[in-house]
Amino acid sequence: MTRLALIALLVLPASAAVAQKTIRALPPSMVGTWGYEAASCTDRTDDGRVRVAPRSVEFFASICRFGSFRQSPSGAVVAMGRCRGEGETAVERGTFRFRLVDAERLEITAQGTAHTYRRCVRPMAVR
Repeated sequence: MTRLALIALLVLPASAAVAQKTIRALPPSMVGTWGYEAASCTDRTDDGRVRVAPRSVEFFASICRFGSFRQSPSGAVVAMGRCRGEGETAVERGTFRFRLVDAERLEITAQGTAHTYRRCVRPMAVR
C-alpha cells in the first residue's frame, strides 16, 4: 500500500466522524416563537406560529418531543422524536430539520417540506 493510500485510510474515518455531531438539544439561537408571516407574530387567531423549545417543537395542531439530535458542520440540526396531533391518540415518530437562515429566520423541514419562519419579538401562545 502506498503512503498516500495509507494516509487516505487514516483521514477518511476521522472526517466522516466530524461530518455530524450528537448534541443534547436545539441550540439557543433556534429557540423561541416563530411566525410563518409577520401577522403570525401579532394576531392571536393566526395559526402560523411555531414554538421551538430546546427539546420540542409545537405547532398549532401538533407537538413533537425530541430524544436525539444531530448537528452538521453548517449548523443545521436534525431532531428525531415522537409527535402527536391535536385530537389524535396515536403517537408517531417524527424527524425534523432545523436550519437557521439568519438571526431572524428559521427553516423547519418536516416530511420533505420546508417552511421558513420569522422570529417573533414577543412570545405568544401557539394554540
